[in-house]
Amino acid sequence: MVELGAAAARRSGDGEGFVVGSWRTAEVLTAEDVLARSVADADRTMREAAALRRPRREPSAEDVRRVMRYAKSNAASPELQALQRRIAGGHLSWRQVLMGEAAGDRGVRAALEADRDALAALCRGEEPRVEPPPKPEPGDDDEPMSFTEDAW
Repeated sequence: MVELGAAAARRSGDGEGFVVGSWRTAEVLTAEDVLARSVADADRTMREAAALRRPRREPSAEDVRRVMRYAKSNAASPELQALQRRIAGGHLSWRQVLMGEAAGDRGVRAALEADRDALAALCRGEEPRVEPPPKPEPGDDDEPMSFTEDAW
């Protein structure tokens, strides 16, 4: 009968079980070492990548004001407007969002992805480029685009 686990390790000298470590050949030990180093390297790389995602400086009060004004404007995406409402409700702060502390939140990620260029420009102190909505092309119908008194 083969036993595994702590009980087998305790019974190493009585001949009925086996020592748990006895099956670990040199190849297995080498593979475990390689795996441990790989996991440690991956952990270090993840910490370094997380540090790169964070801004180098904390956003200034003026940065936050510019972002807030933009988020409340019609130029902001619906995702950013929804995030503004959540922040106004006290669920998050703009500082948490802009410093990357709320990056795990799905709504924050969606808002940042939707308005990435505009938010980056705002945090650099620039005004974002907002493209005007496309003008409707005149149709073949004879209806006027606007009504005046004489059109009645």
